[in-house]
Amino acid sequence: MDHDEREAVRDEGYDPDHPTVLHALEQVKCTLRLYRHLAWTFTAADLDGVSVPR
Repeated sequence: MDHDEREAVRDEGYDPDHPTVLHALEQVKCTLRLYRHLAWTFTAADLDGVSVPR
């Protein structure tokens, strides 16, 4: 976790060294990697009111 991520976690009131926080951050990064191709597929207008398939 870089300095900016640590500061953002602290700003939210959490301990950046807590194992639960580290695990949650890894889950988010994994999900973003899995769906990174969607950023080039959909526009905001395409997603208006429509849920993204899981």
